[in-house]
Amino acid sequence: MKPTSLILHLILVLILVGTAAPALAWGPEGHEIIAAIAESYLTPMAKEQLQAIIGSTKRIADPELSSWADHIRYMKEYKSVYPGNGNWHFVDFNVTERYDENFELRPDPNGNDVIGAIRRWTDELASNKIPLEHKLDAVRFVVHLVGDIHQPLHCAYRYGDMGGNMIPVHSFQGRNYSFDAETMMDFGQPSIHSVWDESMVYELLGSTRPRIMARKLQKEITDDEFRKWSNDNILQWAIDSYWRARKEVYRWPNGDPLPWKWARPGMDLTSENYIDARLPLVREQLKKGGVRLAYMINSALDPDFLAEKTAARQKSVEKAEEKAAEK
Repeated sequence: MKPTSLILHLILVLILVGTAAPALAWGPEGHEIIAAIAESYLTPMAKEQLQAIIGSTKRIADPELSSWADHIRYMKEYKSVYPGNGNWHFVDFNVTERYDENFELRPDPNGNDVIGAIRRWTDELASNKIPLEHKLDAVRFVVHLVGDIHQPLHCAYRYGDMGGNMIPVHSFQGRNYSFDAETMMDFGQPSIHSVWDESMVYELLGSTRPRIMARKLQKEITDDEFRKWSNDNILQWAIDSYWRARKEVYRWPNGDPLPWKWARPGMDLTSENYIDARLPLVREQLKKGGVRLAYMINSALDPDFLAEKTAARQKSVEKAEEKAAEK
């Protein structure tokens, strides 16, 4: 490797090491699916307020809106406007942490992760003091980041593998790749993270268009699932994604752990039925993302929706207290 190239690699490592997800969760198609599912659950008031922000002919599922937050991450003009926005796409939860009575997953105390960013931008969206043009960015961030938090490898990492970015894939979809540490550091080598970011969604889609797939997935959502998934417990969303990464994404279907980072020559994902075994998880996470995105937008833009949910929550608490008192 040339000295200049080596320096660039070292800079990249210093910037990214330890982070769960420098790549793009779900890719444009996955984010489009999640946003399209959410659209079907928006209240009339939320839809009206949303169109006033994004434009009457626009949809939150449009890739230029649902994937905007990925596009600006490396644009100079946004680095000063939204400094550190690259950290808003993931949270660092270590899957090798021992699970015992002291086990606890803690988000960034300064809110500089996907959990804090969703909270902050949802509050901005709900505020009456924020100018309309700023609310457009709030919509863009909320739509995208709610999708990101449901990609398991954006909520987990293992031994500094950057959310699977350092676990190379040797064979996938009939294509073979040679292991090259240099191209891995440039993210040119396929990794398990890149497979989850885009390839898994491509496998799910086949020849189906994203919005048609969104309609199919929306029809699969049961009333019980909708009720269970409809909440604003963002930390719990991340914890759920973490456990799916720990128990499923980082493991072969037989339960054995995936290879460690830099393992040569990389994994053959076609030989162990990994893709087929994990597609149900992809479907579930996309559906959860859509339901929860709708909940966040409805809560922010429809006062009646929020009041109704608050009253229902209080009623549930009172019932629980009554049952406890009877015992």
